Amino acid sequence: MTTLTIHLPDSETGIITTIADIVKKVKGSSIDIESDDDGITENELNAIKRSLKEVAMIKQGKLKPLSMNDLWDE
Repeated sequence: MTTLTIHLPDSETGIITTIADIVKKVKGSSIDIESDDDGITENELNAIKRSLKEVAMIKQGKLKPLSMNDLWDE
């Protein structure tokens, strides 16, 4: 199996559709279209990663979760 990566501007929807149609016609092929603009900023992604690490640490007993009183005080 050969992998081909093509970088195209989002505005080129016509060519993206054409390429997808061609690839779909090839037996045993697949196409995966990704967009870099998923609406999440780098800071938001980092915050999500930190939150998931905190959750893992709480589950492992390495970090104490906040109490309801602590949440209401904020």
